Amino acid sequence: MRCRYLKQGTITFLAIAVIIVGGCGPKILRPDPGVPGMGGPRVGGPLVEQDLQAVQVNLRVVYFDYDQYNLTPEAQATANYNAEILKGAPHLAVLIEGHCDQRGTDEYNLALGEKRARAVAEYLTTLGVPNRLSTVSYGSELPADPGHNESAWAKNRRAQMRVSR
Repeated sequence: MRCRYLKQGTITFLAIAVIIVGGCGPKILRPDPGVPGMGGPRVGGPLVEQDLQAVQVNLRVVYFDYDQYNLTPEAQATANYNAEILKGAPHLAVLIEGHCDQRGTDEYNLALGEKRARAVAEYLTTLGVPNRLSTVSYGSELPADPGHNESAWAKNRRAQMRVSR
């Protein structure tokens, strides 16, 4: 009898925890001079790995339309979001990776991936992102989704950002 109540209590607790955690939206780590890695260069010590991860985990992927490298309004909104995060950590370098879906030749996809990465870099520059920006194209070599349908291809047409010291 006691075990049954314990199980019900555990299930109730877990259900409440899922509701509470599930209701939380994504949070941006705001620049704070008191938090290492989020308020600019620190004096007296290297940037710790947790600081890099705090910035990296908040960056979102910028997606593109088929055979395009111009930023749609949705892509611009994502880049604006990322710019706010990167402005809070100007001491970090940012590598912008351009990706494509599996359609097209390797040469074409590499060129399109580079155009996508550069488009994001140029847009971030116009927003005043002070970070050191560089680009690379992986073409279709590193798909986010290996499927062969429109849903998978849409996930693969992207630019991702990686931060480093």
